[in-house]
Amino acid sequence: MRRLNRILLTAAATSVLLSAGMAQAASNLLTDGSFETYNIGTGNYTYPGLPFGTISPIGSTPVAGAWTYNGAALVNASGGSAWYGGSGPSGKDGVQFASLQGTSTITQSFIAGAATEHLGWLSAGRACCSGGAETYGVTLNGTQVGSNFTTVGGSNFGFNSLSLSGLTAGNSYTLGFAGQTGSDETAFLDNIILQNAAFPAPPVGPHVTRLTDLAHTDPGVPIDQQTVVDFDHPNALGFGFSGGYVRSGALGLDPSVSAPPPGDLTNYETVMGGQSATFTSPSPMTSFSFFLGSPDYYNTVELIGPGGYDWTLKGDDIWGGVPPGNGDQSLGIRVRYDFGANPVDKIIFSSGSNSFEFDTLAANLGVPEPTTWALMILGFGGVGAMLRTRRRQALATA
Repeated sequence: MRRLNRILLTAAATSVLLSAGMAQAASNLLTDGSFETYNIGTGNYTYPGLPFGTISPIGSTPVAGAWTYNGAALVNASGGSAWYGGSGPSGKDGVQFASLQGTSTITQSFIAGAATEHLGWLSAGRACCSGGAETYGVTLNGTQVGSNFTTVGGSNFGFNSLSLSGLTAGNSYTLGFAGQTGSDETAFLDNIILQNAAFPAPPVGPHVTRLTDLAHTDPGVPIDQQTVVDFDHPNALGFGFSGGYVRSGALGLDPSVSAPPPGDLTNYETVMGGQSATFTSPSPMTSFSFFLGSPDYYNTVELIGPGGYDWTLKGDDIWGGVPPGNGDQSLGIRVRYDFGANPVDKIIFSSGSNSFEFDTLAANLGVPEPTTWALMILGFGGVGAMLRTRRRQALATA
């Protein structure tokens, strides 16, 4: 089972990944992969061929554009909706997107141009209904191809890809997406592209490390990092932080609003439901860590770097695994991110509900550590002294 939020990307990254297919529109074997053909209007949804939705079904048959809808498959539009709240998942292509609810399907026929075609699409999870996670598969002529895909409830759109092999050029095939989970669990689908060329490899997410398990106090900043924001003193030079609000841990619990990270009697940051806070670095960081209190599945961390890198972690991906007691206010974890080839200079903390609490942000900018700087300064001083001595000797003999 693949978990969508392991490869979750926001609009900037997905547009880069899918740009190859979009640039080669002539090679796209599908029609209306972004589900924009019938404009159903902001905030609406409709079930093609079924008498449900905020507007009348599209047509008298379960066919909308080039897609055939079976069961409770439907089309959504951006804007406020009972399906997803205010604006829908971020990272979608255009305005509208399809939805697989329960065991519904959407299908479209295509003519193969080669023995192997490459399928790419975006998917997201509905935030409701026992977590909203929907398991679905990709089918070819009614038979599933590859393993299942599973969305994460409330996730933004993320990129997926799959190669369809064993085809015969010139033959017709039917591509499908088939839901496998019962009731209201729903997968949102968008920007479906089928093309001859393989899609670029997706960016690599950060390496996430829990520096302690079931900690009750902050284990401290890693030796190769420096504290840059602690909410008690001015930020380190060049670093910025805005949003949320700062509260003293000495005040203890603020019921239903904020809980200080365990053992933290100093100031800490609280990001409440529906809000966000932004941390910026003067130059790209090679690694970053922070002390997280009472981790919640509705917390989100978005990591942004130069060149369009944009990676979102939500829920247990933030802290690198499911700890006992989601929302346990006695649980604190120092979480470390190593960015590898994708350094980050901006981090957005957000939360779907009250609250996201953390403290003591630390970073490594890929520059020498303090002890190294001290040795270098001593070295520079020694070289300077040697040069001054030699200059005096030269003047004396002149």
